[in-house]
Amino acid sequence: MSENQLSSMEKRRMFLMLFLILLIFACLFGKLFWIQIAATESYSSRGINLVKNSVIQRQRALVLESGRGEILDRNLQPLTGKIVNALVAFPINSEFAMNGGEVSQLARVLKTNRESWIAFARNLKEPQVWGTQDGGKAVSLSSQQVKEIDGLGLASIKVVEMEDRYPTGMTARQLVGFIGQNPDRVMQIYGSDLEKGRVALTSKIGGAGLEKSFDSWLRGVGETSISYFTDAGKRPLAGLDARMIAPDNSYYPVKLITTLDSDVQQQIEALMDKLHIREGAAVVQEASDGDVLAMASRPNYSPLQVDLASNNWSNYAIKATAPGSIFKTIVAAAALDEKLVNPTETFNCEGALGKYGFTCWRRDGHGPLTLEEGYAQSCNIVFANVMQRLTAAQLETYANKLGVLNEVGWTGKTDMRDVFEQFDSEEKGQLFAAHTPETDEGVLMQTAIGQRDVRMTPLQASNMVVTLLNEGKGFTPRVVQEIQYQTGRQMEAFPVKRLNSDAGSISATTSRTLLSWMREVVTEGTGQGLQGAKWKLAGKSGTAQIQNGKQEKVNQWFIGYGPVETPQYAVSVVIKNTDPTESNKAIPLFKGIMDILASQGLSNSK
Repeated sequence: MSENQLSSMEKRRMFLMLFLILLIFACLFGKLFWIQIAATESYSSRGINLVKNSVIQRQRALVLESGRGEILDRNLQPLTGKIVNALVAFPINSEFAMNGGEVSQLARVLKTNRESWIAFARNLKEPQVWGTQDGGKAVSLSSQQVKEIDGLGLASIKVVEMEDRYPTGMTARQLVGFIGQNPDRVMQIYGSDLEKGRVALTSKIGGAGLEKSFDSWLRGVGETSISYFTDAGKRPLAGLDARMIAPDNSYYPVKLITTLDSDVQQQIEALMDKLHIREGAAVVQEASDGDVLAMASRPNYSPLQVDLASNNWSNYAIKATAPGSIFKTIVAAAALDEKLVNPTETFNCEGALGKYGFTCWRRDGHGPLTLEEGYAQSCNIVFANVMQRLTAAQLETYANKLGVLNEVGWTGKTDMRDVFEQFDSEEKGQLFAAHTPETDEGVLMQTAIGQRDVRMTPLQASNMVVTLLNEGKGFTPRVVQEIQYQTGRQMEAFPVKRLNSDAGSISATTSRTLLSWMREVVTEGTGQGLQGAKWKLAGKSGTAQIQNGKQEKVNQWFIGYGPVETPQYAVSVVIKNTDPTESNKAIPLFKGIMDILASQGLSNSK
């Protein structure tokens, strides 16, 4: 091989090597171009957002408002979403960039001591709101405090408007419910939104109550946050200090307009606490259309610290429990409509039936009573005798006519759902358990007085009274009347609806008769403790014997309406699991609620 030939091959190799090196540089340049300019949002199969992640390294953000819709009462007073002035501290550097004099001034304004503030500030790793350091709530600042803090001119702190979703002292907590993280439910319900990035597995969604049932509307379109941009040394970047980031949409968050009156609700809950009601519920409905004016449940709970193992967050107003003698209203309706009892016919009560161990609450007996008198005195023996003339099928028919076996809350079609229920986890009522022998006479007699397997919710009980007040034609009670955009324009409406039953309805004559009998309960019977009320009232008492483990307990009930002359409201109350020796609190609670309503001078306009 010649010298010239070797030189030619070497040149060719050198050319190929240079070309390869040039190609590698071109690929690297192209990759950098793609990453930094052409596809910063998603440059890899893992969808990594480089710009976003580089910013996150120097951005410290704090959510001020969730963007979740507001829940308001009928007068547009907030039940959730109170806005407060709060102090946000940013971890600008490890020394927190404040001298001793500034710390002392700030501590004085915040009504704390220097040591508490310094301990809070030195532990900061992320922006944090003053007051939340030990899992507490943001401290609400007065306008004077805001003015003084702004006057200090400190770069490391900022006063912001912040949402207090569940304010201290909020009412209707069980009805409103709570929000929380539930990744499984997010995947189940919001799968498509999850794929599109509209929701994250860690997003807080409705966990109970209105927060849960109306979650699709309440979720909103994004959070409002405050961000602080710093360098690696936690020094603020020029022009990029505290910045508000919020969705640019004038229609959101939406407003959920309920039928509640927050003032009445608050007074009823205060009354329940004053009476030391440990476990129970109260429902107030408007007689004209069945709308829920108030719905309270005890025990109370904090929506910020929910113990799912406890039942204190559960809304007992829509949970079924043993009704006792208020169920005699259904038996009386069946007997009257079916004309099974003569108005002048009497039944003799000697305190015991003589079989099945069946007794009356009055051990020495009532003597001879008509059905009307038996209803006023709540005589068990009278109703045991009447039940002997009824079949289980007939009793079930009238229980359906009066709406105490199925969910009664507002159900219907909306723009977002074909079938929508306003009340979260409302329970059905019950007449007989699965394996109960319905033809057994002893079983039927226990059923007739609301014992054994019978179950009813307080909402069903008050709605039964509404049905009687409307001559047998009831309503499906609403608790939300409409949803509005933030602009005030209507987004969704929930119209008043009649309660339709395949069984039909009881007659207007029977309805009027039962209402008059309810008046006699107060004037001559078991409800005489209501005679000193501000209004003339009518109703029916009930005491259900229940077994709580090995202990015998009772449910105390009272249902009714007022004022007698021109009925405006139907009310039901239940105090659950009380000791048999405890004094009756259902009648004082019912009376107190009616006195609250009488004092309000409420109109039926919404």
